[in-house]
Amino acid sequence: MELKKYQQEVINDLILYLEEVEKTNNINQAFSNLWEKKGFPINDIENDYLQPYDNSIVGVPRVTVKVPTAGGKTFIACNALKPIFEFFPSEKPKVVVWFVPSDTILKQTFNSLNDPSHPYRQRIDSHFRNSVKVYDKEALLFGQGFNPTEVKEQLSILVLSVQSFVETVRNNKPRAYRENENLAEFVTHFHDLKANLTDVDNTALIQVIAYLNPVIVIDESHNFEADLRIDMLNNINPSFIFDLTATPRNKSNIISFVDAHKLKKSNMVKLPVIVYNHQDTNEVINSAIQMQKTLENKAKEQELLGGKYIRPIVLFQAQPKSADDNITFEKIKENLIEIGIPETQIRIKTANKNELKNEDLLSKSCEVRFIITVNALKEGWDCPFAYILASLANKSSAVDVEQILGRVLRLPHVTKHQDELLNYSYVFTSSSDFLDTLGKIVKGLNNSGFSAKNFRAPQLEKKEQSEEVKKKSLLGGLFGGGSEGNSTLEDGDKDDIEIDTEEVKKLTTSPDQKKHIDELLKTSKEAGQAYDKQLEKLENDDSLIPAELRDQVNTYPIKEGFKTEAVKTRLPSFHIRTTPSLLEEERIVPLTKGLLLKGFELDKQDIIIDLTRTSSKMAAVDLEEGRKDEFTPKYKYVNAQVKEQFSEYIATLSPEGKVNQIAGKLAAKIRKIDEISEQQILKYIKKILSNLNSEKLAEIAANEGFYTSVIKKKINRLSSNYAEDQFSKMLDKGTIICRESFSFPDKIQPKNTHSGITKNLYVEEGEMNGFEMRVINEIANLNNVLFWHRNLERGKGFLLNGFINHYPDFIVKLKNGITVLIETKGEDRDGSDSQSKLKLGKIWEAKAGQSYRYFMVYETEKLEEARTVAELLDILENIK
Repeated sequence: MELKKYQQEVINDLILYLEEVEKTNNINQAFSNLWEKKGFPINDIENDYLQPYDNSIVGVPRVTVKVPTAGGKTFIACNALKPIFEFFPSEKPKVVVWFVPSDTILKQTFNSLNDPSHPYRQRIDSHFRNSVKVYDKEALLFGQGFNPTEVKEQLSILVLSVQSFVETVRNNKPRAYRENENLAEFVTHFHDLKANLTDVDNTALIQVIAYLNPVIVIDESHNFEADLRIDMLNNINPSFIFDLTATPRNKSNIISFVDAHKLKKSNMVKLPVIVYNHQDTNEVINSAIQMQKTLENKAKEQELLGGKYIRPIVLFQAQPKSADDNITFEKIKENLIEIGIPETQIRIKTANKNELKNEDLLSKSCEVRFIITVNALKEGWDCPFAYILASLANKSSAVDVEQILGRVLRLPHVTKHQDELLNYSYVFTSSSDFLDTLGKIVKGLNNSGFSAKNFRAPQLEKKEQSEEVKKKSLLGGLFGGGSEGNSTLEDGDKDDIEIDTEEVKKLTTSPDQKKHIDELLKTSKEAGQAYDKQLEKLENDDSLIPAELRDQVNTYPIKEGFKTEAVKTRLPSFHIRTTPSLLEEERIVPLTKGLLLKGFELDKQDIIIDLTRTSSKMAAVDLEEGRKDEFTPKYKYVNAQVKEQFSEYIATLSPEGKVNQIAGKLAAKIRKIDEISEQQILKYIKKILSNLNSEKLAEIAANEGFYTSVIKKKINRLSSNYAEDQFSKMLDKGTIICRESFSFPDKIQPKNTHSGITKNLYVEEGEMNGFEMRVINEIANLNNVLFWHRNLERGKGFLLNGFINHYPDFIVKLKNGITVLIETKGEDRDGSDSQSKLKLGKIWEAKAGQSYRYFMVYETEKLEEARTVAELLDILENIK
């Protein structure tokens, strides 16, 4: 099981935040930098979702990802553990407290994470070398496999409910707070660490967890906001908190949004939700039954053609007078049987009655097609076969679908089905206040992380009721019975469900029935197709802007006068031919540095490296490591005693043992570089250290931050040189080619804008410094210039890819059809990578063809082949 594209984007956002924490040593600044890089300055946006960083848990990074229902939050969390722990000191115990909101989800999560054959566990095992153990509360309290030795050698996942730490039991203390001899060994092991809770015995489970300074994963955090008090989280002494939710709480530090259209594109959900309002409950039941049959027939046809098994299910949502009103549910069941539905196909699922307990709803041997419920099917109940939610509330009753609407959204088999009707979900109601009903549906969508854009409410042709039906509707008591002498309903019965089984049978066999179903299917298809078109447009226009922020961002379209030429303009970039195999033909894919590093063997490279430690070199490192305030992540605090213990431990080892221990710590700090594995990095560091004496090794062990930086720079130089060499060779062989790929987007969303210079492609262009403005202003005033554009960075603009990634400052289109890339270098630029950019740009110019040029322009001093402003203007004015 692999991550979907949007799930990988969430992990990328998490890594970007962690990298910013590493750079800034400040969890608040890291959060601001993250959104700054995405083009959304925190202080410039007024939004319910995106606000300045909330540091309620002082010094502990706490971030949230907003993922709608059916978006795979648990799998995202499984993939988040590796990058989180990679940024922690290597000696830190790898312990995760995984909080879930209910007993049902606790059982599901524990079973999934504890099962070696489950995709969740398999992914975690692959990231932590199969050294993983999962615990529930009972195993922890009894110390079953939970001891300091085990914890030190593995990833330990503690699946718990928040209630374990807040419930009131004997003496008002949860068991997690009580003295526990089963955990006494931890006290000895952590004797030099300060206890977190002064009034709790050191052997209590919560105290032991606090010693371990765990990462906390909070699944569906919106469900237990009241329980997640700041003091409770502080008691657990977390090192990092990772929230996953469809509906973030106030003051959530959201680092990633997943939009509904991404789930739809990845075939995770049945969207849109198609809503039909009927004249009465009888029509609702009839439509639900007929739609179920129709969808099942289509599923069978699809299965015969090689598709997977699907048995569409209807959720009948009753509205009983009270929580224990079992009479209502049983009566509905009797009515459905009387209408002609086999009893084996009907189940009741309420708070007090659970006929689904032993059912495997996805099994071919299961007969269930209709489930009668109220709100019992909330989070934790997931059956992708649930397609139709039918509300049995009377016309005069409020429709309350928001709690369980999310249960019909998951798409079976995570694949787009051949018949489009199997890709949608359906809600049938009969309400006199349909606008209120739609409001409830929107609320239900919001509860699941979706919005009003994800449903459609097409109108069916209204049928005139017969006088007999009108009379029954007026006079009928519960389920259509009652005395004809009653002209009004009793107050206590006005919300009762009215089902006239004979009327439903008549509807089923009516000559108009086929016409009604055909119309239902036709309007459903039209609504679904309209939704798909809207999503396609959204994907093209605003794929980089989260829906929650779209109204906060200014977008600037291409000017009308330039649209025709802009659409025709395509910029080439470098692509690489993949090596064909027996299983796969040759493909041409965009070039990345990672592809250039295939075959790079770091451990076979030279180890010529200056390990001299001067005071000036150390100053910056010492200054950075010495900064500590309320925003400094606590996990980066290095305990002096721990450092001293490590140094003493190193002194007792053999030369080989010293090299192995120190190399392991340095490799863990460096982590992965480009496509170079941690194992290769470890081997290379051992190769460097193996020639050093004991005194130098001790010095490196005591100053690992400085030496990590030195070695990392060396590895980057080696990999860059190798990539550049491979790039040149592959160009000569024809393995790397130049192919048109980039086109101008219809709209741009620059962070800051600039206007006032003529011939700009977009209504407003991105910001520029003084030298850049002077250069492009003079270029724009040349007679042969058609338009210019300030190229955007970080995935939003044109990337000149090669042995480095380069976003040139400007794209200029001349009237003769030539497109020019321009990179400016003012006095404020250090020029450290200028030579590489210029070299890559000139190679691109040679390979792209006669219609393309690349220039680097300097304000004062310049590299060979670069130009002054005057030289560039002369060339552009006379270019042929």
